[in-house]
Parts: sequence; C-alpha cells; structure tokens
Amino acid sequence: MNTIEVKPDSRRNETFAKVFRFFDDTNKLLFSVLLIACLAGGLFISGLLVAAVGGSPTKVLSSLVEGSFQTPGALGRTLIEAVPLLLVSIGVIVSFKAGHYNIGTEGQVAIGALFSTVVALQIPGPNWLVTTLAVIAGFAGGAFWSGIAVAAYLWRRVDVMISTLLLTFIAPNVVLFAVSKDYLLLDTTDSNTRLASQSERIPLEKRLTEFDVFGQEIHLGFIAAIILSLFVTALLGKSVWGLRVRLLGSNFLTAKRYGVTQNREGATALLISGGFSGLAGGMIVMGSAFRLQSHIANDFGWDGLLSAIVARLSGYLALISSVFFAALRTGSSFLAATGVSRTITSVIQGLMVIAALMPAALLVVIYRSDSGKRIFKS
Repeated sequence: MNTIEVKPDSRRNETFAKVFRFFDDTNKLLFSVLLIACLAGGLFISGLLVAAVGGSPTKVLSSLVEGSFQTPGALGRTLIEAVPLLLVSIGVIVSFKAGHYNIGTEGQVAIGALFSTVVALQIPGPNWLVTTLAVIAGFAGGAFWSGIAVAAYLWRRVDVMISTLLLTFIAPNVVLFAVSKDYLLLDTTDSNTRLASQSERIPLEKRLTEFDVFGQEIHLGFIAAIILSLFVTALLGKSVWGLRVRLLGSNFLTAKRYGVTQNREGATALLISGGFSGLAGGMIVMGSAFRLQSHIANDFGWDGLLSAIVARLSGYLALISSVFFAALRTGSSFLAATGVSRTITSVIQGLMVIAALMPAALLVVIYRSDSGKRIFKS
C-alpha cells in the first residue's frame, strides 16, 4: 500500500491518514483478531445468560445445532430459511454502501410477497412463466415500496432512514387489507371456512422447483440467491458502478465533484435495495409459505438487516451470516425441551450484532492510546 504523507501542521490530513492506515495488512490482521475475540465473547455472554435463567448452555447449543442441521431435513429447512435473509442482506449492503440507511426492509419484504402473490394467483399462462413473473414481481414490489422513500428524499429531502422505517409500519396493514377482502385476495374456498385473513394457496405447479440434495429438500431460489449475491458483490467491488456507489457513500462532496449524484446512483442503490427485499418476500411466498398472510415478513427483513451488519457489509461474509441467523430461527423450535425460552435466540442475535460492531470502536481506542500511537506511528 502506498505510504500516505502527512503534514505535521495539518490535523485534518493526519486524521485521514489514520483512517486509511486501518486498511493496511497489519490492521486487517488486528481487526480480524478483534472480530473473532468479540464474537467469541458474545457467545460466552450468551452462555452466561442461559445459565442465569436456569438453563444449560451446552444443552441449548446442542438443541440449536440439532434443530438446525442434524435432524432429518433440518439442513434443507435452514438453507431455505437463509434464502430471504441473504437477499435482504445484499440489498442492505448496496444501500449502506451508497450512504443511504434503508432500515425498512421488513415492509419491503411484505410488499414484495404481496406483488408475487397477485401475479401467481391472478395471471394466466404457462406455469414456469407465471413462477418467473411472480418472482420478478416481488422484486418490483420491494423497489416500488422503497421508491416511495426515494421520491420523498429527492422531492423534499426526507431522511431515508426515517421514511423507510415509517413505511414498514404501513406495509403489514396494506397486506392485511388485501387478504381481508373477498374482492381482492381473501381465500373464499371451502378450505378457509373461518375466513381467516389469508390468500389462497399457491398452486403446486406454480411454486419454486424443489430438488433433493443428499436427502435435503432445497428449492431453486437457493441457487438463485447465491448467484445474485455473488454477482452484486462483484459489481460493488469491481465495476465502475460499484466504485461510484462506494464513492457516494464515502464522501458525498468528492462524489459530486466526479459527477456522482444522489439523483442517479443514490436513487438506484435504494431501489435495488428495496428490490432485493421484495425479492426475498417473493421467495418466501413461492418457496416456503405458499400463501399470503399479514405477518408474511415474519422478521425476515429485520434479521436480514442484522445479518448484513454482522457480515460488516461484505457480500461474501453475508453468505455465512445468513446461514447463522437462519440456524437460530430453525433451531429455536427445539429449545422447549431445554426449559429455555425461544427468545434467547433474539438475545444471541443482538449480542452478535454488538460483537460485529465492537472491533471498529476498539481500533479507535487502541490507536488513540499512547501505546497505539507508538506502535502505529508512521
């Protein structure tokens, strides 16, 4: 890495130099050590909390592993659960890289599921074509919902974080309205005698194709999610578009000087982010839930957001973190036998997020200490 010259009289340049030096090989190693230590510490604290409520940490861990990977079909269920989490994570990474904090992923998942359901149940045509269009409609639905926040930002400079969050509370009510009216999506067939607020089931022939891999049932969305995540990650890291997006998120003034604008790159990143969350909703409806309900998002949006944070906005690490969060979701059903509430998984998730954010703060503390100044002095 090229050496950064710092003028003694310029504190601003010195600060920039310190920031850039966090990315040299030495500090990457230090950061990795701190990250591993923080994650291990988070798991250790989780064990202490389990013991504090009268449970056995080893039994809880074994139950989570058993429910996520060891029982027949568990691995397949975990991987299917990871599909929407991975898609949401990739969308979050795109928007965060552009400097826009899209935290309305939960609502975008719900609207994407709504759009997919409408196409799957209302559009005639060959089954493969309807399935494809339904999945694409999920992406369009999520992009449409995030597009409302984009329009508010471009028109009145409404903060994206606030607008996307507020839209999250509206989305479930929109879905509830759609599945509560017989002239919209309410299931009025004989199978729904109580007229529960839900749509008809997606016909078997229109669902995502499933296949067997070593005794595990996985649908086509799993492969699509991996391909899309690798493709978008490569675009962010290697393409001109990715460079412009990252430049916009790093320094708005510099980006503006080089022709990168909020109206183009910023809006595009937000639309793509919402689209991926909507695509996750489409995958849920077409691949696992098979019908629309008001709670269809089921915290996939929030968990996908946390997964991206734990992955430190790395598309490659998101492949791992999404499986980890999916394992917590599928394995939590086995915790009843241990006498520990399933909510402990939410505590573990929170601790992992804090652990993922801690290394950056610790690096600043280390660097500002007297010992750190001597060690990392240019």
